[in-house]
Amino acid sequence: MAQRNNSTRLVLVKNYIIEHFAEEVKIKDLEALCGFSCDYLIVQFKQTYGMTPIQYQIHLRVEKAKELAVHEGLTPSEVAQRVGYSDIHTFGKMFKKKNGTSLSQFCATLEK
Repeated sequence: MAQRNNSTRLVLVKNYIIEHFAEEVKIKDLEALCGFSCDYLIVQFKQTYGMTPIQYQIHLRVEKAKELAVHEGLTPSEVAQRVGYSDIHTFGKMFKKKNGTSLSQFCATLEK
C-alpha cells in the first residue's frame, strides 16, 4: 500500500513538472506537493523515471524546444523564452550539451 501511495505522489510531482516546465520549479515546491524530503524525493523520482526532477524538467524543455523550432519556425531566442530560459546563451549551452548540436544545427539536419 505504501508503494502505491509513493507512486501516486511521484505522478503528482511528474505532472506538476510537465505543467510548469517553462517556470522555475524548485525542489521545495515539489517537497510540499508530495510530502517527501528533498533527498527521498530525488532518489524515488530517479528510481522511477531514470532521472532527477530537475533533469526531467530539462528533458521536457529540450523536447519542447525541438518541437517549437520545427513546427512553429521560431527563432532560437523565441524558443528559449518559450521553454523557460531568459538567457539565450544558457539555453544554447544546455541544448548543445543534451543534443551534441545547437538548435540551429538540429533544425538544419531536418531540412535535408
